[in-house]
Amino acid sequence: MVIQYMFGVPVRVTESKPAPPADNRIWSLYVGDLDPQVTEADLMDAFRLIGPIASLRLCRDSFNGESLRYAYVNFFTSLHASTALTFLNHKELKGQSMRIMWSQRYPLTRKTGIANLFVKNLHPSFTSSQLQSMFSKFGRILSCKVASENGNSKGFGFVQFDSKLSAMTARNALHGTLLKGKKIYVSKFVKKSVRTVANEETMKASLQGQNKQLFIARAQQEEIVNCHTEKLKASSLPAKNSTHPVHYSSFYSLGKDLIKQRQQQINTGKQSFKSESSVCGNNFVQDT
Repeated sequence: MVIQYMFGVPVRVTESKPAPPADNRIWSLYVGDLDPQVTEADLMDAFRLIGPIASLRLCRDSFNGESLRYAYVNFFTSLHASTALTFLNHKELKGQSMRIMWSQRYPLTRKTGIANLFVKNLHPSFTSSQLQSMFSKFGRILSCKVASENGNSKGFGFVQFDSKLSAMTARNALHGTLLKGKKIYVSKFVKKSVRTVANEETMKASLQGQNKQLFIARAQQEEIVNCHTEKLKASSLPAKNSTHPVHYSSFYSLGKDLIKQRQQQINTGKQSFKSESSVCGNNFVQDT
C-alpha cells in the first residue's frame, strides 16, 4: 500500500490490480465540462490515483474525432468510485473544473429536469464546490455547477437532486438568502424550449389583446362618424364644406352616447349588433 498526496489530501493507492467482485458489477462515473484538450491519458492520470480503473472512455465526435468534453470512468468497487466523486468533483484539469456525477443508465430524470433547481444572482467569486456544499444538506445531489465563460462566473448555476422533495425543501429554505451581500434567487428549472413556447404564447396573447382593443376603438370611431352622417341627413343640415357653420362637437357627443347605450343593451342581452361595422339607426336587429 502506497500513500500519495493529491490536492493536498493523502490518498491510498493500491499497486497491484485486485480481482473484480464476484458479481462483476462496475461503478461508473460521468465526467463532464472537460477542457477540449483533455485526453484519455490525462483522465487516467487523474483517476488512477484513487484506485484501479476497470475502463475509461472519452467521448469524441464520430466524424472529426474532436472531444465532446465528457467521459465515463468505471471502477471495480463503489468505494473507489465514491472516493473519486468526493475528491475530484469540481477539481481543475487543464484549467477547467470537472463536473462528476454518477452515470445514469436511464437518464429520464436528467432529461426531464425533475428535481432540478435554477439559482441566480450569485456572487462572481462563488464556485461550483461552494454551491454544492450549500445545497448538499438538503439531500443527495446528482449534479451541480456554476455556469462560467472563459473562467468567469455568469452569476447563475444549477443544482439537481435525486428527489423532488429535496429540491423543493432546498428552494423554500434558500430562496431569498443573503449570500456574500447578494440575495440569491432559487426556482424550479425550466428548459429553454419550454420557456420559448411560453414566451411566444404570452406574446401572442398580448398581441391579440392589443388587436382587439384597436378593433374596438376603430369600430367606435366608425360608429361616431356614421352617427354624424345619419343625423345630418335626418335634419337636412348643410354638408361639412358648406359656408353655413355646423357644430360637429355636439354630434360627436351624441354619437358617444348612442354607443354607450348600445353597449349597455348588449350587456343585458336585449339587443346585439348585426355586424362589426353596423351603423346607428335602422341597422339594429332584435335577438331571436
